[in-house]
Amino acid sequence: MNYNPTIIKDQKSLENLQQFLKANKLPFSDLALEGSYLIGYHDEGGKLVGSGGLEFYGHAGLLRSVAVDKKLRGQSFGKKIVEAIVNKAKSLNVKDLYLLTETAHNYFLKKGFQDVPREIVPNAIQQSTEFSHVCPVSAIAMKLIINE
Repeated sequence: MNYNPTIIKDQKSLENLQQFLKANKLPFSDLALEGSYLIGYHDEGGKLVGSGGLEFYGHAGLLRSVAVDKKLRGQSFGKKIVEAIVNKAKSLNVKDLYLLTETAHNYFLKKGFQDVPREIVPNAIQQSTEFSHVCPVSAIAMKLIINE
């Protein structure tokens, strides 16, 4: 089955995404349309089954909100979502992509991300709600260089 991405542009779509992330036990309450690129993948019936997001901080980006419906996990759908976000970041000349994870560390290592101390993450990202309020200090910070 082919799930094409839809850019989240309105409040109703954002609320739908937030409910999807909540159901997948991911941070959701601080998501905003402004300063972000959020995508949702829907099945033929219109149900949201996958998502990904990118927040912009100058030449750095924050990858977040990558989720796949439980019924579709293990089918490389997450890989498709991450690749779409990375490609979008590249097209916008984002140099470094950061993320926080508690559950997908090994997955992101396989995608080329490397562990980094939180202290070296750009200040703007450290001050984002994701870093400063939403994710616990136990979450691992990771970085991917995408444009040198």
